[in-house]
Amino acid sequence: MPQQLVYAEDRPGVTWQMVTIVIASWVAVIVGITAIALPHLAGLGVPLFIVGGFFALVYTCFLWYARDTGFRVYEDGIQIGGLRNRDRRLRRGTWPPRKKLSAISRKAVFTCPWQAADGLYLLTARPDIKRIRQDARAFRKRTKGTEIALGVLDSAAYFAGAFLVISNNPGLTASEPREFRAARGQSGPVWPVPSPTWLVPVRNPAAFQAAVAQLPQAPPLYDHLPAGHVRFEASQ
Repeated sequence: MPQQLVYAEDRPGVTWQMVTIVIASWVAVIVGITAIALPHLAGLGVPLFIVGGFFALVYTCFLWYARDTGFRVYEDGIQIGGLRNRDRRLRRGTWPPRKKLSAISRKAVFTCPWQAADGLYLLTARPDIKRIRQDARAFRKRTKGTEIALGVLDSAAYFAGAFLVISNNPGLTASEPREFRAARGQSGPVWPVPSPTWLVPVRNPAAFQAAVAQLPQAPPLYDHLPAGHVRFEASQ
């Protein structure tokens, strides 16, 4: 069990860009439906409904996925993932789940003891955030979409203003549940693989930084990425 809780963000921050897109998309859907009912505006209503509906569906799903995703800093380590969902299910006695969770499930929880982490990177600069996203996309492209790196929660906040990158030794980390089943992808199964790099959005970077500063046992905290590409697959 983790030691004393030092800091927690049990759900990611929602940026104004995300809120604006979601609201504007649903407004476009409503306006489109109204315009379709009016003969002289039907030509405008159809594209408004289609485009607005697409963005409304996609970004509302992002918000739903992010709803229970967060992280907690303890004296002896850090946990990321679906912490609130796990707590609810623990109270109901339904955790761990009887069936294996999908590799892409937002309900999993990942635990990294400080001795398993060799560095923390708190990214707030847009070039660093863009670079980490590019490296994550490169991993998915390199594996042709057949693998998903566990502990990489970048989609939990698509417009996150800050990211925490946890460089770790996958052999010393843990997950709840311990095993996952393959997810269903567009071209076949998507297999879960351990990752030496975890990602989680941060709502309050200054508060997180202050909390980690209280822990001499925690690994170094950097504000920028090291040179080279970020790895999302464990060394063979």
